[in-house]
Amino acid sequence: MMQRYVVVDLETTGNSPKKGDRIIQFAGVVIENDQIVDEYSTFIHPGQEISLFIEELTGISNETVKNAPDFEDVAENIARLIEGACFVAHNVLFDLSFLQEELVRCGFEPFYGSTLDTVELAKILKPTSDGYKLHQLAKEENLDHSRPHQADSDAYATALLLLELKKKLMNLPVMTLKQLYRLSFSLQSEVSELIDACIASKLAKAEVHSPNLITYRGLAFKKAENEGDHKDTESKFPLDDEEKIAMLQSAFPAFEARSGQLDMMNMIHHSFESSQDAIIEAGTGIGKSIGYLLPAVYFAKKHHKPVVVSTYTLQLQDQLLQNEVPKLKKILPFTFQAVLLKGRSNYLSLAKFERALREKEDNYETALTKMQILVWLTETVTGDKDELNLTSGGQLFWNRLQSDGLTYAGLKQPWIELDFFERAKRTAAKADIIITNHSFLMTDLLTEDALIPKKGYLVLDEAHHLEQAASKQLGSRLNYISVKTVLNRLGTSDQKQLLYKLDRMLLNNGLTDGKSMHELDQRLSDFSYEFEQLFYYISNQAEKLSRSMSPKRLSFKIDDGRWGKAILVAERLVDLLGYIITEIEKRLALLLNNESPLGKNSLFHLNDIEVLLGHLQDTRDSLHEFFIKPHEENIYWLDYTNAAPQHGVTLTVQPIAGSKRLWDSYFGRQKSVVMTSATLVVKNSFKYFKEQLGLENEPMQTASLPSPFPYKELVKVLVPNDLPDINCLSVEEFSETAANHIIAAAQAAKGRMMVLFTSHEMLRATYHSIKDSGVLDEFTLFAQGISGGSRMRLLRNFQNFEKAVLFGTTSLWEGVDIPGEDLSCLIIVRLPFSPPDEPVTAAKCQLLEKQGRNPFSAYSLPEALLRFRQGFGRLIRTPEDKGILVILDRRIITAKYGPEFQKAIPAVDWHQASITEMAEMIEEWI
Repeated sequence: MMQRYVVVDLETTGNSPKKGDRIIQFAGVVIENDQIVDEYSTFIHPGQEISLFIEELTGISNETVKNAPDFEDVAENIARLIEGACFVAHNVLFDLSFLQEELVRCGFEPFYGSTLDTVELAKILKPTSDGYKLHQLAKEENLDHSRPHQADSDAYATALLLLELKKKLMNLPVMTLKQLYRLSFSLQSEVSELIDACIASKLAKAEVHSPNLITYRGLAFKKAENEGDHKDTESKFPLDDEEKIAMLQSAFPAFEARSGQLDMMNMIHHSFESSQDAIIEAGTGIGKSIGYLLPAVYFAKKHHKPVVVSTYTLQLQDQLLQNEVPKLKKILPFTFQAVLLKGRSNYLSLAKFERALREKEDNYETALTKMQILVWLTETVTGDKDELNLTSGGQLFWNRLQSDGLTYAGLKQPWIELDFFERAKRTAAKADIIITNHSFLMTDLLTEDALIPKKGYLVLDEAHHLEQAASKQLGSRLNYISVKTVLNRLGTSDQKQLLYKLDRMLLNNGLTDGKSMHELDQRLSDFSYEFEQLFYYISNQAEKLSRSMSPKRLSFKIDDGRWGKAILVAERLVDLLGYIITEIEKRLALLLNNESPLGKNSLFHLNDIEVLLGHLQDTRDSLHEFFIKPHEENIYWLDYTNAAPQHGVTLTVQPIAGSKRLWDSYFGRQKSVVMTSATLVVKNSFKYFKEQLGLENEPMQTASLPSPFPYKELVKVLVPNDLPDINCLSVEEFSETAANHIIAAAQAAKGRMMVLFTSHEMLRATYHSIKDSGVLDEFTLFAQGISGGSRMRLLRNFQNFEKAVLFGTTSLWEGVDIPGEDLSCLIIVRLPFSPPDEPVTAAKCQLLEKQGRNPFSAYSLPEALLRFRQGFGRLIRTPEDKGILVILDRRIITAKYGPEFQKAIPAVDWHQASITEMAEMIEEWI
């Protein structure tokens, strides 16, 4: 019998019919034979006022529904429409449960048929989508969705989406569909029925095999491109600038020559050819990426050696591969190969995934993730986790599927040819340019079996983060959740997790009498309890030190009297872990040294236990260093948020000066290292940057290449003259005062404004002050750490709304690229000095004092000047941009160091103005 689908969407006065919320619009779209055959929609009078929020969201006002029927008048039509159909909705639980309540209220039978959730279906069939909101999916699939948040438009777009998703399902091989069908019974809607219908339809005729797919051991994969060598071409770097310009203009006729970019190309070419190191500051608009990629490719081709390009952020890494490399391929008269190389744990282990598919105890999250990966395997050639949009549970499950160096050779063997990490290594070995990130680069350089050449050629972009990345890499972190996850996976002998399986293997091989497990169980239970007590105690102490709801970073020193109890508990934990690790190692050795061969499942279980054992050893080492024997050259702190007591505690240790160690042991041995960024210079000198990396005495070529933008024509800087000194007020008092200026600026700029803070506490206080005032109710306010979502999602949302204001802290001071009118006004609330009690700052300042130097002038001021330059750089991204910078911290005018900040950015016009004058100037300028 043919399946009939009714795709439903509701608009309502709120989320809960039990609390009196009502439907204000119903829409249903009927699909039969993969065609839309009928539509029905109606406004409904809710018998109550529609709030301003709902009116703004949906466009449905009290006036719209004034003459609309009551739900009672249309309930029969709706019940008849959905009768006998499969009920489809985007988030079906909400629409169906709300509609059920209303139907029952009016005396109708509830709906008992099948349901289908297009959110769930989209997650499976579009596993790499940026998001699963209806408007995002409609945009990706080019579907008609003219009036988001109106039921008729939403229902029609959802119906079109269902038809597209069904096409995707039909394009999958039967082999994959059968795997999906088996897993689909763990889902929340009846996706299984749709998959079953697709399998039946495909089996009814001979299957046409896609030429882009291959199958192996019951799985379907996208066929990888040929990994063959690229033909080497004789290529000579164009030393003449006119030749470079002609080459660039032949690819991009609108290209305008920038002397800074040409100078950068020449300098990098010379550094590589003469095996010298270089530091280059390349201002915004120079074309930094092409500036280093072009000479790097010429050098790699000429000498048959790869050049490694490393970035700090994944965004820049992706931008290089997706935007800059294709540009370069249009420019150059020969072909070259650029590849992305990430840490091993970023890649899927096919051996582990094959084994996971055979496990039967799936919960919702693991079943969904397996289904996403099955579909993704037909699309990906990299196997890189960053392509996937996983749920938080999916992220946790990934830890069991990621590639690692511990999988036994026999288990990996069948998959060697298709293994994603092995393929990435093979591709990298033949590449001209290897793009990676600082984190992987530093992890790799610390391993013996390194993938990156030990004596090669490096370009380190975003080099101002190098010191931070090095210290982080040489440090370690310990948090409650990660240790509890390890303990849960190990379990005890009665929990049927890994230790239970280990015990069964020992018994089955006659290697134990089963009695000794009791002692191990007891020690594991003791450790779990004591560990919980330790983190509970730490969170209590942290709460006393920090009453703020905002995340806090607190210095940790064991000689501080308040941590005495924690030290005693940590000592017991280290002893307990010593016993647990030894006992598990003994059991592993018994099995691995046993003459009887172990089956594949047993070997996988042993592999998993070895991985978890490594985590326990790291935990023991961290506890020992943190609480029992700290090192003088390291900094110790805890990050804490009281929103989630012991779950919100992370202990961190890192060296005070880690980059010096890395330079001496690795970077210094490279043939040539080029470090570049838009912000490296302080007071016209690279002295501060070199000191941070411990390179004061290293011979280096240096160049500071200014931005070609005419900033004086593009930017005005305003400093209010009616604000008190920031140091004379509490956070709450200054936030209240700053809020008034931010409101005035937002109204004058009509949104399109970013407000940068140096602390979560001040951001939160200012945001709530503005929100509570109600003055900016017609604006959309986004606040980092309050509005939810990742940094990238916040930025996307900010750009999608016309009257938007974005409140940000540390991570938004840099790496944000919002060209054009989307960002026209930037407010810096406070000069970006790190708080003196911030652990890293305090440790660095203490070290400088010991050396007899002034910590403020040697560290605090240069660091703040660099961050100020980074913040300023958010405003103008192209020569067509125009903007206003407002600085609410009057110290930039009144303090002795104020002129240093003024000179840190390009020459622009500075104005002091009252709040009224400020608003007028903003309106006039932008």
